[in-house]
Amino acid sequence: MYKLTFKQAVLSCLVLSSTSAFAADPNHLEMPHSAGTAMVEYKFMRMNMEGLQSGKDSVSNDAALSMMGNNHLMIPTKMTMDMHMLMPMYNFTRDTSIMMMATYMTNKMDMEMRAMGSNPPATMDMETSGLGDTSISINHKFADELFAASFEVSIPTGSIDEKATTMMNGMAMESTAPYPMQLGSGTYDVKPSLTYLGAYYDLRFGAQASYKLRTGENDNGYTLGDEAEVLTWVRKPVFSVILDAELRVKKWGAIDGKDSSISTMDLSMNNGMMTGKAAPTSFPTNTGGTLGTVSIGATLPIGFNYIGVDVTMPVYQDLNGLQMKRRTSASISLIAHF
Repeated sequence: MYKLTFKQAVLSCLVLSSTSAFAADPNHLEMPHSAGTAMVEYKFMRMNMEGLQSGKDSVSNDAALSMMGNNHLMIPTKMTMDMHMLMPMYNFTRDTSIMMMATYMTNKMDMEMRAMGSNPPATMDMETSGLGDTSISINHKFADELFAASFEVSIPTGSIDEKATTMMNGMAMESTAPYPMQLGSGTYDVKPSLTYLGAYYDLRFGAQASYKLRTGENDNGYTLGDEAEVLTWVRKPVFSVILDAELRVKKWGAIDGKDSSISTMDLSMNNGMMTGKAAPTSFPTNTGGTLGTVSIGATLPIGFNYIGVDVTMPVYQDLNGLQMKRRTSASISLIAHF
């Protein structure tokens, strides 16, 4: 049976990427760089959200739509986000590298409207797609490669002016898509991080802390919340594959400001006989929170290239306001070295 050498095991770990920003990904930082070398990674990731939650508690659709409850006229019931990522990397020296990530996103959201008289609840969906924000990162390892410092800059190439079509009283209406359906932040953001890279024979482990700072206000009058994140991981070659496990905790703030084209006013239906609020995704207060996830993955070498898959599951959620629950997500990665 073919078995991985230690060097192959380290290289294979590269494709076990997580669901957060790429720039200081410890899987890439673990690589034993050589000056003048390069790599390119393609990654496809699907993130899923379904159901509603306030704080740590689930909220039923009926309670969210009820006039005696949250009093929303419509609610999101399910959302998927597909992300295609292309990540070229160049190594200036053994310890210093630069990396870029370009993204293309497709967001789909299913909605449910409050029942009208004897009519059942109406359903609808909306979709947005296009380029996301672009990130560039500088990474440097030091202290005999036990630590790595990274600095990422996010460039606002993703649209914050996406439109969506919904049905209201039997009429199709086009309006600005809610915050979760937009493709970018609209601001230049910076993200420093510090990573510890540990090893014991063929066992790799470590920890990382990072903070994403949103700079300024975007052209639509709001700023996404800052993000603080810590993670720890362990991985080990087993026969011809690398097995990987990761624990991640992220805390992010609510949106500051408001896009005036996204209505949060009470809406009237049936000639004013019934009133209710816009969907919870239209309110900046329904953003931010704390999320804990566990990821498991595996990687297989194919010649000089590698393929990896991972699955991420939420284990803790404390969400501001009323938001969709995070569900299991998955990704697949392909990587080539030059």
